[in-house]
Amino acid sequence: MVAARIPEGLFDQQLPDRFPRLVNLYEKAKRDFWNETEEIDWAQEINLPPELREALARILSIIYYGERAALTIAGQLVGTVPDEEAKQVLACQVVEEAKHVGAFQRLLQKLDRIYPPSYFAKKLLTDLIATNDPCAKMVGMHLFVENIANHTFKALRDHIDEPLTKSVLDYVARDEKKHTAIAVLYLPALLEKQPAHRLAFLYAKQVKWLTYGVGMVKDGYPFARLLNVDLAAAGQKALRDHYRLRSQMSTTRGLLDVPGFDKVIDVLGKWANPSV
Repeated sequence: MVAARIPEGLFDQQLPDRFPRLVNLYEKAKRDFWNETEEIDWAQEINLPPELREALARILSIIYYGERAALTIAGQLVGTVPDEEAKQVLACQVVEEAKHVGAFQRLLQKLDRIYPPSYFAKKLLTDLIATNDPCAKMVGMHLFVENIANHTFKALRDHIDEPLTKSVLDYVARDEKKHTAIAVLYLPALLEKQPAHRLAFLYAKQVKWLTYGVGMVKDGYPFARLLNVDLAAAGQKALRDHYRLRSQMSTTRGLLDVPGFDKVIDVLGKWANPSV
């Protein structure tokens, strides 16, 4: 049996005061709390033709696996990040991800079917969970996956004419922006402490995750196209937002920069949407 890891600073006699903006985010998370059982009208039925019903179930299945992974990863980070303010914000995220999991469970039950994860989705989420380094884990989840999720939710919300799904996505989106804010406010402190060999590890991880992420989004294109959702446009917005988030960080050392990646997204979009 492996002994439990004792949190760093557990018995420090100094009260934390390094991250006042994280404290503000913690307060916002508490104010924004919502109950998925009570605030969403689950009596609504999903009235879509069979081909759109299947396409929506396939997209939501991928999202559901992502929320399950996010719940696990946020819980892992609570026990591994060294700073108390970050632990508090991440503990709120654990609760938020649990609500997301619960909401998508109910939504998929309405659609009568959950589909297996795509190859790339499974590889990406498995690797994020298995990564032990909290800095790398936060780069992968909060700076990368959460940003993609945020723009995917918005694209679905804007193009799907289905009230229950829209309602769920509206509530979930309220939390996702807070999750990317965690990266802006806390990642620089972790990146500054990374020695050179850990930065090399972080670069390699980001290349792997980017490859898996592209494959995961590509796998969703055929079903998104049936729903009239342009994932390529959502990907371009996510890329612009990624660099906006980076610009707000006090350091970006160790973060992968891929010039011209917008062109890769365009090529994938044209491949997946031949009529465009």
